[in-house]
Amino acid sequence: MAAPADPLHLPDAGPLTTTALAEQPLAVALPTGHPLADRAGLRLADLADAQWIEAPDTAVPLAQLRAASGSDGYRTSLRYEGTDVRGLTALITAGHGLALLPHQAVDDLPGIHAVPLRTPRLVHRTEALHHEMPDGPTARLAAALVAAS
Repeated sequence: MAAPADPLHLPDAGPLTTTALAEQPLAVALPTGHPLADRAGLRLADLADAQWIEAPDTAVPLAQLRAASGSDGYRTSLRYEGTDVRGLTALITAGHGLALLPHQAVDDLPGIHAVPLRTPRLVHRTEALHHEMPDGPTARLAAALVAAS
C-alpha cells in the first residue's frame, strides 16, 4: 500500500533499482448486505472502529491502516495466516470482519461487495526490485516486466 506518488517502504537492502509494474486502487471488502456496502466510496478514518481481519500476507496489514489514518483503531477480530484471497473473503462473507485489498482482487466475488477507498488516496503497487546488473536472464526478465507494464 502506498500513496500514488510515494515510493514503497522497503527494508534497507543496499542500492536497489525499483520499477513499478502495476498499480490499482484499493477497496474495502465488505459482506454483501453490510450497512456500508451500497456506498460509492469510503473514508478510512470512518472505519477505525470496525472489526478487521488481520491478514498480513493477503490484505493490507492493520498497522499500515493505523499509520495511514493516524488512528490507533482498526481492531482485530481474528488473524488469518493464509495467503489465499478466497479464504480471506470467506471469512469476510461470514461476517468476521473487513479487509482492505486491491479492488480487482475482490471485485465480483460472491458474497463480497468491494467499496472503493476514497480517502486517503492509496493504491496497491507491485514493483520489481533488483540490483544493478549486467546482461543476463535477470536483466531480460526485468526488461520484459517493464515492457509488459
